[in-house]
Order: sequence, then structure tokens, then C-alpha cells
Amino acid sequence: MLRRRDLPLPMTISPEAAEVAHRADSSPHRWPLTPRVTAVLRRRGARERQEAVTAIARRLGVDVTASQVAVSSGGSTVRSLVMTPAGPERARDAGEDEPWVFWVHGGGFCWGSALDGSAVQLAHDLEVPVVSVEYPLAPEHPFPAGLDACVAAYEAHVAQWGPRVLLAGLSAGANLALGVLARLRAVSSLQPVGVLAATPFADLAGHGDSYTGNEGRDAYVRWSGQQERFARAYRGRTGADDPFVSPVHQVWGEPPVPPTLLTSGTRDLFLSDAVRLQRSLRASGGEVELALWEGMWHAFQNDTASPEARECLAETAAFGRRVLRLRD
Repeated sequence: MLRRRDLPLPMTISPEAAEVAHRADSSPHRWPLTPRVTAVLRRRGARERQEAVTAIARRLGVDVTASQVAVSSGGSTVRSLVMTPAGPERARDAGEDEPWVFWVHGGGFCWGSALDGSAVQLAHDLEVPVVSVEYPLAPEHPFPAGLDACVAAYEAHVAQWGPRVLLAGLSAGANLALGVLARLRAVSSLQPVGVLAATPFADLAGHGDSYTGNEGRDAYVRWSGQQERFARAYRGRTGADDPFVSPVHQVWGEPPVPPTLLTSGTRDLFLSDAVRLQRSLRASGGEVELALWEGMWHAFQNDTASPEARECLAETAAFGRRVLRLRD
């Protein structure tokens, strides 16, 4: 099999995207996935993330503060950050609930944090506050700890902030956001006005066609020796066919799901997950859109140097403005 660097990039993508792909690294993760090792690597990553996200927030005029909403799950405190855009408040009708976003970060269930550049970007683009949850990570905290924490944080913030909320996440975060939606389907007062699942990681068995078709073609992630290991660490002793572990197996049924936007690219390792999710979510009778980009890989919208990423962010913002009923 050809290595990724030997596979030519399509001529249909922008020069900026091609440059991003040439810099990218999708190498297998060779270190042991143990609590001790991941703790060390997370500390290193946290320093880099602090600098990078702080710079993004400063450039976009977004304040990052700790949420004051008290949340507990499994006997532990669940913390969240609030990304608040600068500038005048949006005009709204008298008595109307405040619009906001509940964000779940990505990172293969093992990495990342609430201090997330995508959450900052979304706050800037929508001009509404974004609550980003700090859920517990694997391997120390396997399923269902992360999902339980997200559900608890979502419920507590809806109680304080109101139900005019866009439920959103990227990659593993999209998996967890869909899990929150599924857990709370029976409680009408907790339903979000819309759902954003960006390049969702939704089949932890890796059975979709793109897991083989895009292995070595995705610029940033691969299944063998990387995402497969993260998936096993997260699900622990729970089977990969559990619908709350792998949302592609969720049977949604009635009532219709809220308006939902799924994003992916033709080189996304998880493209099949997005396709399968669209089919299953639409079976509920809800409005579900799958937006695809030619030649793009997993989480391509994170690097705003390319016009494809900027276009994706613009479409995401347009969707958010529509479901949150925001006025320009």
C-alpha cells in the first residue's frame, strides 16, 4: 500500500489546502496509551494549546472565562469554559431566551480540552456565547464517564441559560453531542434548536467504507495504530455496537430530530460515519443536511488558511444563525 506522502493530492483543491496537507502528520501513535503516558502528553499539549487558543481569542476579540454553573457527574465536578464575543449584544425580541451554543471538543476521546479554538471561532462567527465542556478523558475515564459529564453539563446549563441552544461538537465531540441528544430525546424542554456534528467520529468499530478507502489518504488521522487505539481506550468493556458508543447504530424514531448539519470531506477517514448518520437521523423525519468538501480531510475546518475551511465555517455560521433565529 502506498504511504500517504506518496499519494498525490487532487488537483481540485486549493493551493492553500495543499500546503496544509503537505505539513500534516497522520503517523501512528507509538507510545503506550496508559494514564501515566497520556497525562504527560496532555500537559505538554496544554501549554501549546494555551498559547494558541489565547492568541486566537485575542485576535477574534473573544473573552474566555470559567462558567459559574455548578455541575456534578459521578461524584466529580464538571467544569466548563464560556467563550463570549466582544461587541454589542444582538438585538432580540422582548422576553426572548438568550441564544447560545453548547460545545463538545474533539480529540479522539483521549485528548483536547474545553479550551478549544473551534469554540472560540464559533463564538466569534455567531456572536453568541459558547459553553465548552471539560469532560473526563480516556483511558482513565472510559465510557460512559465522558457522556455522563456532557449530559449533566448540558442539563445544568439549559436550566440556567435557557433552551435556545445549538448543540455542537467536532469529531469525538460530535459523537458525544449526538449521545446527549439521544439521552434527552424524551424530555422536550431539553431539546436543542439545532445540532452541528462536524466530521463526526461515530463508528468505533471502524466498519464504514471510508475507514479503508481513506486510510492513508486523510491528512491528519488514520485508523490503524491511532484512532483504533483511542476508540478501544474510550469504550473500555462496552461493545462498539452500543448506540451510545457508536451513534451510527442509534435508532432515532419520532419525534423528528432538530435541524442538523453534518460536515465532512471526501478524504475524511470518518466520511462514512457522516453518510450513515444522515440516513439514520433523516429517518426520524427531521431536516438533516450533509455538507461535503472535495478532497478535504478530517477536521479540515480547523485550519482557516484554506478557502475550503473558511467556506465550511461560513456555512456552519449560517446554519447556526438560522436555527438560533439570530438577526443581523
